[in-house]
Amino acid sequence: MLLWFGFTLGQPHRVPAQYIPRSSPAPARAEPAGAAHAMAGKMLILVGLALCLIPADALTAFPPKIVVGSLNEDLVVKCNTSKQQVTWTQNGELEPMAELVAKGQTLTILGLDLPATGNYSCWAGGVLLDTTYVVVRDTGEEEGKDVSCQADSYRGSFRCSWTGPRSAIFRARLTRSNGSLGDWVPVAGRGGQFNASFTDPSFCPFAEELHQLQLRLEGISDTSFFNFTSPRFFIRDIVRPDPPQELTVHQQRGQLHLAWAPPASWPLPKSYFALLYRLQYELSNGTQVEKFVEGAEETIVRGHVQRVRISCQDPYAKPSWSPWSPWQVVDAAQQHRLRAH
Repeated sequence: MLLWFGFTLGQPHRVPAQYIPRSSPAPARAEPAGAAHAMAGKMLILVGLALCLIPADALTAFPPKIVVGSLNEDLVVKCNTSKQQVTWTQNGELEPMAELVAKGQTLTILGLDLPATGNYSCWAGGVLLDTTYVVVRDTGEEEGKDVSCQADSYRGSFRCSWTGPRSAIFRARLTRSNGSLGDWVPVAGRGGQFNASFTDPSFCPFAEELHQLQLRLEGISDTSFFNFTSPRFFIRDIVRPDPPQELTVHQQRGQLHLAWAPPASWPLPKSYFALLYRLQYELSNGTQVEKFVEGAEETIVRGHVQRVRISCQDPYAKPSWSPWSPWQVVDAAQQHRLRAH
């Protein structure tokens, strides 16, 4: 709820109806003096706890205009208007919880603290002129804190994830080591987990990368502002392919023939974007065996195989292996024929 402060310069004007306080409730039954004093003390404690524990309304979008201040220092908020007489309101508080000085188009918050953060709006004649979100600078910033990025191929697209306060919202942008900047992208999270997808329009899979990328993040919680960056990286260093697909298993001349296809997201041609495959199969005695295959999409294995799975990686850049494909079980009939041979 917005509260009408009364910092009007010049003649006062009508307060919009939505800011008129509700009428006070009917007085309660009179209590004995001692009980009344005790109850008043308890109520003050409860009110104090409530003010400390109840957060401001959760943000749903990154405010278009923010001002970041340092704790216990004065902060000036400016109303973007040509009008010289404005009135200020603060969002989310029943009454002002800050020392405020209004002068012309500016509002000075004296000794910024957490209760003084929030949404400040300036008005003239009941018309909203400008809105500024005030937050305190977070002092616990760390470069690269909890930020990880991953691409599934060499298409220039990748996904980054990080953690933050549950009540926070973020915006993110790509920067390059040559100084160029991407546009800000709004990011919403769930349960303190955040992720966003990006595309580098200058990326060419057939050319060498010359400029490293870095993700810059800015976030706002109910009261604080924080920013941090990812480590610098080339896309080729964060590629982790998707699992190979269409793994098939069948018996052929007393041997087990395996065939598969590269991930659907992997680029072509295969001669240029080669993959190294890692097969893992489990024998009837529980032993697990690995076999590596490069430049082919089929192989033969021997033994009493019960199940098999497969992953892959770029053999030249050697980034992370892909996740494993699901286990492919060798059916009982095939196992029986293999044992017979």
